[in-house]
Amino acid sequence: MAREVEGVPRAVKDLVRALFGDDVDVRKRAADVARRITEAEPAPLERYADELAGLLAELPVEESRTRWHLGLVVPRVATTREQRLRAARLMMTLADDPSNVVRCSAVEGMGLLALVEPSLRDAAEEMVERFLREGTLANKNRARHVGQMLRKRDRGSEGAK
Repeated sequence: MAREVEGVPRAVKDLVRALFGDDVDVRKRAADVARRITEAEPAPLERYADELAGLLAELPVEESRTRWHLGLVVPRVATTREQRLRAARLMMTLADDPSNVVRCSAVEGMGLLALVEPSLRDAAEEMVERFLREGTLANKNRARHVGQMLRKRDRGSEGAK
């Protein structure tokens, strides 16, 4: 479904409408599709970055699956510094979420943001270190992955010098 929606502007609008709808199950499925789309190509949803960040900030804790998906979507679609900093604040909040899967998205989202916003690197590294010390097994695995992603970027930028 993500591939079908990705290149069709009307389908993207319908997807966003579903994200803001009242049906919790539809919203959860729409968030999953949005996550899959942005995993391949964030561009179709970038114009909705502010709205999606606002939605993530307002979702109740009970909607953990939707929060998990949007915890990855919001960092991926943030294109301006202001959007990235707002997304980082959301990731800091999600890092303390009761849901394990939401916390995993927080550390991954913060890592993604740090790759494009150097001012967030220290915060991302601190979150990785915290998750490695205190997290569940899933949190530790995700934190290790993010740490590797950041180190790989460092090696790549050193080779470019």
